[in-house]
Amino acid sequence: MRTALFRRRPSDQPEAHAGDEPDQPAEPDLRLQSRWTGGSRLATRTATALLWTALLAGPAGLALTVLQGGGSGQRTAPPAPPVAIDRAGEQAAVSEFAQRYVVTWLQSPRGQEKQLAPYVNVAGLTLPEVAWVATQPAAADIRRLDGGAWTVLVGVTVTAPQPPGATAASPRRYFEVSVRYQAGALVALALPTPVAAPAAAAAPPLAYRYRAIGDELLARSVQEFLSALLTGVGDVNRYVSPGTQITPVLPPPYRTVEVSDVMVDRDPMTGAGSPTPGAQLRALVSASAAAEANQQIGVQYALTLAARAGRWEVRALDPTPAVASAPPAAAGAPGPSAGEPALPPGSIPTGQPSR
Repeated sequence: MRTALFRRRPSDQPEAHAGDEPDQPAEPDLRLQSRWTGGSRLATRTATALLWTALLAGPAGLALTVLQGGGSGQRTAPPAPPVAIDRAGEQAAVSEFAQRYVVTWLQSPRGQEKQLAPYVNVAGLTLPEVAWVATQPAAADIRRLDGGAWTVLVGVTVTAPQPPGATAASPRRYFEVSVRYQAGALVALALPTPVAAPAAAAAPPLAYRYRAIGDELLARSVQEFLSALLTGVGDVNRYVSPGTQITPVLPPPYRTVEVSDVMVDRDPMTGAGSPTPGAQLRALVSASAAAEANQQIGVQYALTLAARAGRWEVRALDPTPAVASAPPAAAGAPGPSAGEPALPPGSIPTGQPSR
């Protein structure tokens, strides 16, 4: 039995009858074949064009083409960014452990070695016959080392035992402590190491070069602002710029506040007139605050002032005094102008007072 291949006959062709010649095998669809061969030819031409472009661009272009898979669209995914590990809890635990350890070590007399067992190996431990008194522990520095160990610089106020009637000295001492943290458990790797206190740095020159003792408007503005802020006399909002929020100290810690000096970063150039609207100053205000007659203390405020409606207003309580951007004058620089007293070393340079 012979199997014949049939094609679907168009509807306008006559129906086959008996005696007609058998149908011939279906001819291939030339349009479909052309589509396949044309697509293959186009892909070949595209790859060839990319290769020639890479060759003309040099070795770097050829390497880039190869790495990109010859234009196939395949690219290597960029490496994932490193995941930051939050160690805030670990750091807090290590810091607290180191402080407790130093205080316990200083205050444990001979025979009380077991008090240090939760912190360090007490084998061969030597303790004093009379221990010290350790107060006000604090972490002055903390760093994480390789391998999961931490090093903590602990500051403690240490009072040595004194005979009756003697005045006890209480210096601040510092100890380096090595702590290992592992799965929430802590242990000291050694006894505390006495070290020197952190070095004190030299104060940088500040940006307040002018003493504004002649500007009554500016002096009155900062005086009334500090009185409202620290004594409760007046409303703080009356002395601040619109949009600025400054909360007074409550309950008021002082009964009186007297401004003693106002330094600014530039000459306000106002004289007895009003300041230019929109002008700004950075000021360092020194004042004397008193809670009682015999309780006076000096305070300082770094402020940003803005001029509006003929007066100076507080635009911001600056978090830190402004540091001068230019280095201090070298040796041989011009001295103070006529009428301006020479300042001792380390003082803030000033210009002529505003008039």
